[in-house]
Amino acid sequence: MIDGFSRWPEAIPIADMQTKTICRAIFDSWISRFGCPSIITTDQGSQMRSSLYREFSEMLGTNRIRTTSYHPIATGIVERFHRHLKSSIEAHESTQWSEILPIVLLGIRTAVKEDIKTSCAEFVYGTTL
Repeated sequence: MIDGFSRWPEAIPIADMQTKTICRAIFDSWISRFGCPSIITTDQGSQMRSSLYREFSEMLGTNRIRTTSYHPIATGIVERFHRHLKSSIEAHESTQWSEILPIVLLGIRTAVKEDIKTSCAEFVYGTTL
C-alpha cells in the first residue's frame, strides 16, 4: 500500500490472499495508524471485487476505485514500489524476508525522492528518521 500524496509505503506479510485477511491487514496496519483514506485504488483482483471488500469500504466511508485490467500504468506507483522492495530484499542475505522487511521499509521511507526533494518519512512526520 502506498499513500498517493506522501508516498508512504506499507508492506504487510499475510498468510493468505483471502478478502478477510486483506481487510484485516489494511485495518491493522494502515487505518489504525493513519485513519481512513478517502479513496482506495485497487487492481481487479477477485478479493477487491468481493462483497466483503465492498462492505468493508462502505463501513469505512472510503471510495473504491478499481484500475483497468492489464493496465499497469494505472498502479505505476505501486509497481515501482514492488520492484524497489523486491530488489532491496534480495540485497540482504537473509532467507526470511519477513524478518528484514522492517529495515528495508525504513530505508525506502527515509530515502529522499528526487522530484519532491524530501523523504516520505519527512512528509509524514515533519522530520527525518
